[in-house]
Amino acid sequence: MKNSLDFKIQFSNLWCMSFVNCLAAVYVYLEGLQGELPKKCDPAADDGRICFGCGGCNDPEPQSAYFCLFDTMCGRSALQLRFDGVPTAMCALIGDGDGAGGWSGKCGTDYTTDFLFGFIGYEYRKITDAAAFKGEIAASVDAGRPVIAECTADGGAFRVITGYDGDTLIADYVLNGQQTNSPPLPAPSYGELKALYVICEKTAPRHTLKDGLTRIKRVMENNIGENIWDAGIAEITKYFISPTDDEFAQIDPEELSSFRNGVAKTITNQFNSHTFNVAFFNSPRADMRGPEFSIIRDEVDRLQTRLGGYAHAAGRFNNVNVSAIGPFRAGFGKMLISAVEDIKSAHLELLETMNKAIEILEKG
Repeated sequence: MKNSLDFKIQFSNLWCMSFVNCLAAVYVYLEGLQGELPKKCDPAADDGRICFGCGGCNDPEPQSAYFCLFDTMCGRSALQLRFDGVPTAMCALIGDGDGAGGWSGKCGTDYTTDFLFGFIGYEYRKITDAAAFKGEIAASVDAGRPVIAECTADGGAFRVITGYDGDTLIADYVLNGQQTNSPPLPAPSYGELKALYVICEKTAPRHTLKDGLTRIKRVMENNIGENIWDAGIAEITKYFISPTDDEFAQIDPEELSSFRNGVAKTITNQFNSHTFNVAFFNSPRADMRGPEFSIIRDEVDRLQTRLGGYAHAAGRFNNVNVSAIGPFRAGFGKMLISAVEDIKSAHLELLETMNKAIEILEKG
């Protein structure tokens, strides 16, 4: 037997094949929101670029727009990395952070998945019994609903199962933003499935925008509670004790690489990311265009102008040669510490704005 859905969705390349990315694709499909494929970045330009949801045109591709909304409301885009790379408590709870100091988590924890299903207003069942996978997939596809699968392959990536052909699965046609020359990812096998999320009936949402802001607030408070920026400053200070910063010039190559990575993590500002920006400035939801969200937009816009260069500076610093810094190293440590202090201050300011927005929503 064979059956498959006409599932052609353009996935966001702002993140990996996470649960959030797959849920956004499934939501767009179920709600009939998919548009042209591929959606070009600039239809008038003949440069082959396709939209990946940056929001610069105020008309982002639907899946990317919902990915940014879900990514922000579940709290992921508010997470910060630590200098030592150890995931924070909220990284672990949301399902982000791979333990090696990176952002390769797939956000597949019950804390994230249950909230997002409640946020979009769909009931679901999580299936972990491998013996039931085949029947569950067939029943769902036959009912016209794709299935989200957590896989053991590709570092635990999530995929959207859109059909079956006997013992062979048919999976999402992943056209990743800006990667028009890449072939579709192969479908996983039944043996590579770890869990299924079977989408059931549409219902009234269990979670609101206020709940999303509350989750963001919880992440921000945890960032402060774990002293992310103060711990980073303490590490940076070890290498810049004297006024001439001589200690930094004496770092051996291996230690220098570790130090660069730590600094880059500490000064990378997640609120400068596309996902947070698109969620509040180009949200696909009309109810996010009210005054309670305008105060967040104004604050984010102000802070992005103030902090926008730090993420790029982090990347440049992570690749720069120490010999190039040498002649200019006097005062370099003070500059890095000032940047971290500025980011911490901005975080506190945005948290205050988030509290104000929640108060407005609570008053109705």
